[in-house]
Amino acid sequence: MSIDARVRAVYLRENGGGSLELEDRPAIPGGVPGIAGQDRLSFDSCPEEVTALNGREVWGGSESLMLGSVEIAKRVGYTRIAFHDRETFIRAVREYGR
Repeated sequence: MSIDARVRAVYLRENGGGSLELEDRPAIPGGVPGIAGQDRLSFDSCPEEVTALNGREVWGGSESLMLGSVEIAKRVGYTRIAFHDRETFIRAVREYGR
C-alpha cells in the first residue's frame, strides 16, 4: 500500500522500538492532499534522532519509506518498517530541510 503522509507523532518504547503515527498529508497550494495509507508504522529499532520525523512528510510504496528523496526504511510487511543506518537517516533529515 502506498504512503503519502505527515508524521503526526513518533512513539518510543524503552526497548528501542516504537511507532510512527501517520496522518494524511495536507494539500500543497493548488494541489491535492495525500493519503496516509496506514495509521501507524511500527519498528523494532531506530536511529536516536527518529523524533526529527515529527511533522515531516514521508512517502513510499510496498517496499520502502522515503523522506524526501532518501529511503530511510524498508517496509517489512503491511505495517512494519526497518530503518536503515543512522548516517542515512541523518542525511535524509539534512537534505529534507533544504
